[in-house]
Amino acid sequence: MNIILSGLLLGLSITAPVGPTNIEVIRRGLKESWKSSASFCLGVIVALIIYLLLVIFGLSFLTQSKLFNLILLFFGVLVLFYLSYNAVRDFFKKKELDLSGETDNRKNFVSGIILTISNPAVLLLWTGIMGANLASSSASLSKGLLLSFGILIGVVIFFTFLISLIHGGRRFINQKNFKYVSLVAGLVLLYFAIKFSTQFITAIF
Repeated sequence: MNIILSGLLLGLSITAPVGPTNIEVIRRGLKESWKSSASFCLGVIVALIIYLLLVIFGLSFLTQSKLFNLILLFFGVLVLFYLSYNAVRDFFKKKELDLSGETDNRKNFVSGIILTISNPAVLLLWTGIMGANLASSSASLSKGLLLSFGILIGVVIFFTFLISLIHGGRRFINQKNFKYVSLVAGLVLLYFAIKFSTQFITAIF
């Protein structure tokens, strides 16, 4: 039980800081509805589970491959620039934005998977948690799985809290307010895109 609790606290601590994922959860929820945020978060969780399974089945060696990490980083940069462009574009649109709550849940779900899968830090996270356990006894592996399960619970709890805040705050959002929210979100995403671009260029040279 203590292992699961430790994982839960770790899941909360790695999810709470402002990052591309949380920015997109907020932006999509304010523009569309809580269902949009929930679909996106579900995609994030599915991607986390995919990475966890890859590590369990012995693919943690991929983190040692410079080429693999470069490919992930490259696609991560592309995704972040694309999301940044979409957010900033909403600010400069002259016609009114559709804030009716209409949402394409499949699109948001896939976006959550892509943004998470293209983040090399996610694979490194699971490798750090599970890596030592994979070569150890089944008991150690079980502890690693319990810790990972706790992390997933922490992620779900944080996303549930965030989505609830978005759902409650959406009533105060109008066209003008959302455009400024979208602009700020776009600039934050652009910051992360440039940051990861710098890491990509540095890794190459």
